[in-house]
Amino acid sequence: MSTSTLTDPLSPELRTILRALKLGKMLDTLPERITLAKQQHLPHAEFLELVLADEVTRREHTSAALRARAAGLDPRMRLESWDTTATVRYDQQL
Repeated sequence: MSTSTLTDPLSPELRTILRALKLGKMLDTLPERITLAKQQHLPHAEFLELVLADEVTRREHTSAALRARAAGLDPRMRLESWDTTATVRYDQQL
């Protein structure tokens, strides 16, 4: 283990590999997840599950945002802001 690995958990080789696998965005959260895994003594499989779940969540959010933008949806229209007391009318001809 080199000294750079001790100070920086993300070696240049790891960065290159993640980018080659199209996982470069994982670099944003990986140092934090490595620290968490060390503190909680996570088994390797749980750590891997955690970082891959982060990536799946990130990709789902990105994909949804891209689809919404492509569909021309108003970004302010979100389920969280839905007014359940609003009177909703449907166009019967559609």
